[in-house]
Amino acid sequence: MSNKKVALSVFMIAFAFGLNITGIMPVLGVLNENYQSQGTSAVQLLQTIPYVLLIIGSLLIGWLTTRLSKKTIAAIGLFIIGLCGVMPFFIKDYSFMFTTRLLIGFGFGIVSPINAAIIAEFFKAEERAAYIGIHVVGMGFGSMVSNLLGGILAGLGYRYYFLVYVIAFVSMAGIIILLPHTPPVSEAKEKTMKLNGKVYIISVLSFLHTLFITSYSTNIGIYVLEKISSNTAVTGVVTAINAAFALIIGAVFAKISKIFHKFTLPFAVLLAASGYASILFIPGLTGVYFGSALCGMSLSCFMAQATYIISIIVDEKAVAKASGIFAVIGGIGGLISPIIIKYLSEGFLKKNSAANQFIISLIGMAVLCVITFVFSQKQSNRPKEMK
Repeated sequence: MSNKKVALSVFMIAFAFGLNITGIMPVLGVLNENYQSQGTSAVQLLQTIPYVLLIIGSLLIGWLTTRLSKKTIAAIGLFIIGLCGVMPFFIKDYSFMFTTRLLIGFGFGIVSPINAAIIAEFFKAEERAAYIGIHVVGMGFGSMVSNLLGGILAGLGYRYYFLVYVIAFVSMAGIIILLPHTPPVSEAKEKTMKLNGKVYIISVLSFLHTLFITSYSTNIGIYVLEKISSNTAVTGVVTAINAAFALIIGAVFAKISKIFHKFTLPFAVLLAASGYASILFIPGLTGVYFGSALCGMSLSCFMAQATYIISIIVDEKAVAKASGIFAVIGGIGGLISPIIIKYLSEGFLKKNSAANQFIISLIGMAVLCVITFVFSQKQSNRPKEMK
């Protein structure tokens, strides 16, 4: 079996998953204006509602790997993403858009954990950091391309933005051609795989990180339109910078992991705290650009390190199941983020606004940085030795 074909397959799956990172960020501000009757919170929900079925899909991934090959699972997930992603281009209705954004989550849910399982199946533990780096590069590149292309398409009209989801169909075709077919996991073996406590600890840390990092994606478009510029192309550039720096981190992740060792997670959280501080305290687009870059780096670095740890602390056959649990718990953080951050903004800052949500997220990331540092200190050495 060609490692190059597997690596390219990993990249293409991750490239399509980058659409989940971008979501509808480039047109969120425009949608907020077009659906004013629904309210800002309802429009923000369109960005996070996929997490509902993403959770269901991720919970089912362990069972699915006993029924279907990883290649089939990936192809089905990508088809769902493409179909549900493109449909709002044809029908202009909030309820319809809400439904397709909900259903697309199932596609992302079964695609999300599959790359970790593919990497664990085809590569040894000591090789996995590099291939997880490819996975992160793919997500970053996919998010960057979807932001830039989506911003251009949105210039023709916000509905044209949804044509960017054709990317998922292209990735599906690539997977069908390139990814080797392997048999499903033996059901008997899958049932005997137990997940250790570290899986749940890492998942809870991901929940908290996702809770606060999602505030960037749900607010940056609105923040830019309110504070910086009414030009939607500016939002596209801002979110593309976010994706570009996520891509860079993925490309050099193996080196970052070697430098920071067991403290890679707190380093990733510190990047996000610094990003929110930049957006809030550095004037104009300079702060927004710098903050977007740091938030992209944080998301990429945190997910890469957490995925790497997950891939080495359980048996190879249980990686899909562990990754599913990880995606579910983290996904809940993304799902409830707008509600929780709104509640905290109103409770502590007396007003719900994009700027106040960034303040809450800055404080949350600062606290999480301390928590992850304490957790990392208790680890005897690099994550590689946690198995």
